[in-house]
Amino acid sequence: MRNKFEQELDELNRDLVKMGGLIETAISKAMTALKEKNIALAKEVISSDNVVDELESAIERKSLRILLSEQPVARDLRSISTALKMITDMERICDQAADIAEIIVQFEKREYEDIPAQISQMAQKCVTMVSKSIDAFITSDLELANAVIASDDEVDALFDSFKERLISLIQQDASKGEEAVDLLMIAKYLERIGDHATNIAEWVVFNITGKHKGARIL
Repeated sequence: MRNKFEQELDELNRDLVKMGGLIETAISKAMTALKEKNIALAKEVISSDNVVDELESAIERKSLRILLSEQPVARDLRSISTALKMITDMERICDQAADIAEIIVQFEKREYEDIPAQISQMAQKCVTMVSKSIDAFITSDLELANAVIASDDEVDALFDSFKERLISLIQQDASKGEEAVDLLMIAKYLERIGDHATNIAEWVVFNITGKHKGARIL
Protein backbone atom coordinates (compact mmCIF):
# COMPACT_ATOMS: atom_id res chain seq x y z
CA MET A 1 0.00 0.00 0.00
CA ARG A 2 2.79 2.38 0.94
CA ASN A 3 4.66 1.63 -2.30
CA LYS A 4 1.54 2.51 -4.30
CA PHE A 5 1.18 5.75 -2.36
CA GLU A 6 4.82 6.68 -2.94
CA GLN A 7 4.42 5.98 -6.66
CA GLU A 8 1.42 8.30 -6.77
CA LEU A 9 3.40 11.02 -5.01
CA ASP A 10 6.27 10.56 -7.47
CA GLU A 11 3.84 10.90 -10.36
CA LEU A 12 2.42 14.04 -8.78
CA ASN A 13 5.92 15.48 -8.47
CA ARG A 14 6.64 14.71 -12.13
CA ASP A 15 3.47 16.55 -13.14
CA LEU A 16 4.55 19.54 -11.06
CA VAL A 17 7.95 19.56 -12.75
CA LYS A 18 6.24 19.36 -16.15
CA MET A 19 3.95 22.27 -15.26
CA GLY A 20 6.95 24.23 -14.01
CA GLY A 21 8.76 23.63 -17.28
CA LEU A 22 5.77 24.86 -19.25
CA ILE A 23 5.49 28.11 -17.31
CA GLU A 24 9.23 28.74 -17.51
CA THR A 25 9.00 28.27 -21.28
CA ALA A 26 6.00 30.61 -21.44
CA ILE A 27 7.88 33.40 -19.67
CA SER A 28 11.00 32.89 -21.79
CA LYS A 29 9.01 32.85 -25.04
CA ALA A 30 7.12 35.98 -24.01
CA MET A 31 10.41 37.77 -23.40
CA THR A 32 11.85 36.60 -26.72
CA ALA A 33 8.68 37.76 -28.46
CA LEU A 34 9.02 41.12 -26.71
CA LYS A 35 12.66 41.53 -27.65
CA GLU A 36 12.15 40.48 -31.26
CA LYS A 37 8.64 41.93 -31.62
CA ASN A 38 7.66 38.42 -32.72
CA ILE A 39 3.86 38.41 -32.89
CA ALA A 40 3.60 34.74 -33.90
CA LEU A 41 5.62 33.67 -30.85
CA ALA A 42 3.49 35.86 -28.61
CA LYS A 43 0.40 34.08 -29.92
CA GLU A 44 2.04 30.73 -29.08
CA VAL A 45 2.36 31.88 -25.47
CA ILE A 46 -1.31 32.80 -25.37
CA SER A 47 -2.29 29.40 -26.78
CA SER A 48 -0.09 27.52 -24.30
CA ASP A 49 -2.13 28.89 -21.41
CA ASN A 50 -4.84 26.31 -22.14
CA VAL A 51 -2.33 23.46 -21.82
CA VAL A 52 -1.24 24.68 -18.38
CA ASP A 53 -4.88 25.06 -17.31
CA GLU A 54 -5.57 21.45 -18.28
CA LEU A 55 -2.49 20.22 -16.42
CA GLU A 56 -3.51 22.19 -13.34
CA SER A 57 -6.90 20.45 -13.39
CA ALA A 58 -5.25 17.04 -13.81
CA ILE A 59 -2.90 17.63 -10.86
CA GLU A 60 -5.79 18.88 -8.75
CA ARG A 61 -7.84 15.75 -9.50
CA LYS A 62 -4.87 13.50 -8.80
CA SER A 63 -4.13 15.23 -5.50
CA LEU A 64 -7.74 14.99 -4.33
CA ARG A 65 -7.90 11.31 -5.34
CA ILE A 66 -4.81 10.59 -3.24
CA LEU A 67 -6.27 12.46 -0.28
CA LEU A 68 -9.54 10.56 -0.47
CA SER A 69 -8.18 7.08 -1.16
CA GLU A 70 -4.91 6.90 0.79
CA GLN A 71 -5.62 8.83 4.01
CA PRO A 72 -2.07 10.21 4.21
CA VAL A 73 -0.33 10.94 7.50
CA ALA A 74 0.58 14.54 8.45
CA ARG A 75 3.88 14.73 6.54
CA ASP A 76 2.37 13.37 3.33
CA LEU A 77 -0.71 15.51 3.81
CA ARG A 78 1.54 18.57 3.83
CA SER A 79 3.11 17.51 0.52
CA ILE A 80 -0.24 17.11 -1.20
CA SER A 81 -1.62 20.33 0.29
CA THR A 82 1.52 22.15 -0.87
CA ALA A 83 1.09 20.78 -4.39
CA LEU A 84 -2.48 22.09 -4.50
CA LYS A 85 -1.32 25.53 -3.37
CA MET A 86 1.60 25.56 -5.80
CA ILE A 87 -0.44 24.81 -8.90
CA THR A 88 -2.70 27.79 -8.20
CA ASP A 89 0.29 30.15 -8.27
CA MET A 90 1.84 28.34 -11.22
CA GLU A 91 -1.34 28.70 -13.26
CA ARG A 92 -1.46 32.41 -12.44
CA ILE A 93 2.16 32.78 -13.57
CA CYS A 94 1.21 31.34 -16.95
CA ASP A 95 -1.79 33.69 -17.08
CA GLN A 96 0.54 36.64 -16.59
CA ALA A 97 2.94 35.41 -19.26
CA ALA A 98 -0.10 35.28 -21.56
CA ASP A 99 -1.08 38.80 -20.46
CA ILE A 100 2.39 40.00 -21.47
CA ALA A 101 1.98 38.24 -24.81
CA GLU A 102 -1.39 39.97 -25.35
CA ILE A 103 0.35 43.33 -25.04
CA ILE A 104 3.07 42.24 -27.47
CA VAL A 105 0.44 41.28 -30.06
CA GLN A 106 -0.59 44.95 -30.09
CA PHE A 107 2.97 45.91 -31.04
CA GLU A 108 2.09 44.89 -34.60
CA LYS A 109 0.14 48.13 -34.85
CA ARG A 110 2.73 50.37 -33.21
CA GLU A 111 6.34 51.45 -33.39
CA TYR A 112 8.46 50.81 -30.30
CA GLU A 113 12.05 51.40 -29.38
CA ASP A 114 14.29 48.63 -28.06
CA ILE A 115 13.11 46.97 -24.85
CA PRO A 116 14.96 48.26 -21.75
CA ALA A 117 17.49 45.92 -20.13
CA GLN A 118 15.65 46.06 -16.79
CA ILE A 119 12.72 44.17 -18.33
CA SER A 120 15.06 41.37 -19.42
CA GLN A 121 16.70 41.33 -16.00
CA MET A 122 13.34 41.05 -14.26
CA ALA A 123 12.27 38.23 -16.58
CA GLN A 124 15.47 36.25 -16.02
CA LYS A 125 15.18 36.59 -12.26
CA CYS A 126 11.54 35.49 -12.40
CA VAL A 127 12.34 32.39 -14.47
CA THR A 128 15.11 31.51 -12.02
CA MET A 129 12.79 32.00 -9.05
CA VAL A 130 10.12 29.76 -10.57
CA SER A 131 12.65 27.05 -11.41
CA LYS A 132 14.30 27.13 -7.99
CA SER A 133 11.02 27.15 -6.09
CA ILE A 134 9.93 23.95 -7.83
CA ASP A 135 13.37 22.39 -7.35
CA ALA A 136 13.13 23.27 -3.65
CA PHE A 137 9.83 21.40 -3.41
CA ILE A 138 11.11 18.30 -5.18
CA THR A 139 14.34 18.16 -3.15
CA SER A 140 12.87 19.49 0.14
CA ASP A 141 15.59 22.15 0.15
CA LEU A 142 14.72 24.73 2.80
CA GLU A 143 17.74 26.89 2.05
CA LEU A 144 16.84 27.10 -1.64
CA ALA A 145 13.23 27.99 -0.83
CA ASN A 146 14.38 30.80 1.47
CA ALA A 147 16.76 32.04 -1.24
CA VAL A 148 13.81 32.35 -3.64
CA ILE A 149 11.86 34.33 -1.06
CA ALA A 150 14.82 36.68 -0.59
CA SER A 151 15.11 37.17 -4.37
CA ASP A 152 11.71 38.82 -4.49
CA ASP A 153 13.24 42.02 -3.09
CA GLU A 154 15.55 42.16 -6.12
CA VAL A 155 12.62 41.90 -8.54
CA ASP A 156 10.72 44.58 -6.60
CA ALA A 157 13.75 46.88 -6.69
CA LEU A 158 14.08 46.46 -10.46
CA PHE A 159 10.39 47.22 -10.89
CA ASP A 160 10.59 50.38 -8.77
CA SER A 161 13.66 51.55 -10.68
CA PHE A 162 12.02 50.87 -14.02
CA LYS A 163 8.84 52.67 -12.99
CA GLU A 164 10.86 55.79 -12.12
CA ARG A 165 12.58 55.59 -15.52
CA LEU A 166 9.24 55.46 -17.32
CA ILE A 167 7.91 58.43 -15.37
CA SER A 168 10.98 60.37 -16.45
CA LEU A 169 10.45 59.24 -20.07
CA ILE A 170 6.88 60.57 -20.10
CA GLN A 171 7.97 63.84 -18.55
CA GLN A 172 10.57 64.30 -21.27
CA ASP A 173 8.35 63.23 -24.17
CA ALA A 174 4.57 62.99 -23.69
CA SER A 175 4.24 61.19 -27.04
CA LYS A 176 5.90 58.17 -25.40
CA GLY A 177 3.00 57.79 -22.97
CA GLU A 178 1.32 54.82 -24.65
CA GLU A 179 4.60 52.97 -24.99
CA ALA A 180 5.48 53.69 -21.37
CA VAL A 181 2.13 52.37 -20.13
CA ASP A 182 2.54 49.12 -22.08
CA LEU A 183 6.06 48.61 -20.76
CA LEU A 184 4.94 49.42 -17.23
CA MET A 185 2.19 46.78 -17.49
CA ILE A 186 4.72 44.21 -18.70
CA ALA A 187 7.02 45.06 -15.80
CA LYS A 188 4.08 44.82 -13.38
CA TYR A 189 3.15 41.37 -14.69
CA LEU A 190 6.76 40.27 -14.16
CA GLU A 191 6.70 41.69 -10.65
CA ARG A 192 3.55 39.65 -9.97
CA ILE A 193 5.24 36.53 -11.38
CA GLY A 194 7.99 37.11 -8.82
CA ASP A 195 5.33 37.35 -6.11
CA HIS A 196 3.78 34.05 -7.19
CA ALA A 197 7.19 32.34 -7.25
CA THR A 198 7.68 33.64 -3.72
CA ASN A 199 4.28 32.21 -2.73
CA ILE A 200 5.38 28.83 -4.08
CA ALA A 201 8.60 28.99 -2.07
CA GLU A 202 6.68 29.92 1.08
CA TRP A 203 4.51 26.84 0.64
CA VAL A 204 7.64 24.76 0.15
CA VAL A 205 8.83 26.04 3.54
CA PHE A 206 5.48 24.92 4.95
CA ASN A 207 5.91 21.50 3.35
CA ILE A 208 9.28 21.07 5.05
CA THR A 209 8.60 22.71 8.42
CA GLY A 210 4.84 22.71 8.90
CA LYS A 211 5.00 26.51 9.21
CA HIS A 212 3.66 29.08 6.78
CA LYS A 213 5.04 32.60 7.17
CA GLY A 214 6.17 31.69 10.66
CA ALA A 215 2.86 30.26 11.88
CA ARG A 216 2.50 26.53 12.45
CA ILE A 217 -0.35 25.06 10.43
CA LEU A 218 0.22 21.30 10.24
